[in-house]
Amino acid sequence: MVSLFIKHVLGVGANHPGMYGETLAYYGTVEQQGHLTLHLHILIWILGCLTPQEIRRRILDPSSDFQRKIVEYLESTHVGEFLTGKQDDVLEHIKKTSQSPEYLDPTQTMPEMPPKPCLAMCDKCHRCKVLSLWNDKFK
Repeated sequence: MVSLFIKHVLGVGANHPGMYGETLAYYGTVEQQGHLTLHLHILIWILGCLTPQEIRRRILDPSSDFQRKIVEYLESTHVGEFLTGKQDDVLEHIKKTSQSPEYLDPTQTMPEMPPKPCLAMCDKCHRCKVLSLWNDKFK
């Protein structure tokens, strides 16, 4: 997965530039989270990018279009929502559900892999029903 990202997204070893421009260099490391899931931390050097000093100057300039666009981007990427409702609703659901003797604390269990989906995505066959049940349990 990481090799595909480096080749196709960053353009390293490919006959096209990367999605962010021409990649001069990169350094990355894979880290394991508490549930044994892996994720990537990567630092990328892009040809012709702004220096840290130039970025700072543009961010601190209140009339800068750059500053406005950075703030818009940051606000668009940070969302504090849940899949199944507002925080108060989720907390109430957890409070009720955790009273059951069958309740398993998700922070103390391993995640269950999703079942293989139906190739037709028909929503009628056994595979589609099993996937729907898994998705409901995931939520």
